[in-house]
Amino acid sequence: MAYIVTSDTVGLAIGPMSETANDLDEALNSARQMCETGLANVSIEDEDGHKIDGDELLACITGTKTITEDLPAVSPEKIISAK
Repeated sequence: MAYIVTSDTVGLAIGPMSETANDLDEALNSARQMCETGLANVSIEDEDGHKIDGDELLACITGTKTITEDLPAVSPEKIISAK
């Protein structure tokens, strides 16, 4: 499934940025890079319209939570107990 990673620029002359990722790992890496370079309002959206952004996305980037295929962020314990 393809994912679209978007962000806004703050104080830069360029407009919003958007990248297409082929899988969730690639999308999360793109989102991480955007955050690390200071871009604002970073989000990931899938083809079905599911979206993650803000604190939930940051928690996934830092490893506090895990992102799932349909983009909710869950605590790692919930993934382990579901198996």
